Amino acid sequence: MAPGDEEDAGDAGAPAAAAPRVPSPRRLAAAIQAMIRRRKIGPGGKLPTEHELAEHFGVGRNAIREAVQVLKAAGVVASKQRIGLTVLPFDPSPVFDQVIPQITSEEDRAALHEFRKIIELAVLPMVRKRAAKEDLDRLEAILNEPLPKGRRAVRAGLERDQAFHEGLWKLAGNPFIWSLRGLLLRYFRDIADEHRHQVPESRMHDANAEHLAVVRAIKAGDLDGAVRMMTANIGEYTPGGVPNVEETAG
Repeated sequence: MAPGDEEDAGDAGAPAAAAPRVPSPRRLAAAIQAMIRRRKIGPGGKLPTEHELAEHFGVGRNAIREAVQVLKAAGVVASKQRIGLTVLPFDPSPVFDQVIPQITSEEDRAALHEFRKIIELAVLPMVRKRAAKEDLDRLEAILNEPLPKGRRAVRAGLERDQAFHEGLWKLAGNPFIWSLRGLLLRYFRDIADEHRHQVPESRMHDANAEHLAVVRAIKAGDLDGAVRMMTANIGEYTPGGVPNVEETAG
């Protein structure tokens, strides 16, 4: 056992000689994560082998394999042939994505949509501060392309809507915000896609114009204008993905 790792072993259970109860995969995974932190194993760094981990924590290799699966699902580690277990770069998105199947009620969707609106406005000053001009130019070019006509405009518009919001979130340069994209952007995009037959073509053209105005306001340094346009844009859709036609018409 490496010096200073006594806490790791204690986290996982009692010494093997005492016939301990095997800790749950999640508890053992947490103990392995604690070991990663204490040993300061950074992204790309190698973990001990399964055999070494089993010996270290006083458990069988099957228990280690189950714990490793928990860590893989959480995006903490990966395994490669002839290399073994390595630590992945920080990315909390798999943790947030696990919440998606639990969102089942209209109340949950409304609360999530409310949270998304907060984030959408919060990223704007980050984008203005951190985004390079060429990145904003690329996003503007995407939005400046004419949408197709007819019902194809709806599908193309929804795809462009996702590209716009994800583009801004990435340019915000905050890994926690970026990791929420599956939960707060693609989740609602999937719902909207299911109801795209209810979305009028004109709404897609209006939304694209609003998105373009947001990007141009950021490029011009007009943060207040960007916030006003984004507020109007995100207020015109319901959590169910169908546009609020009455508000839009008004």
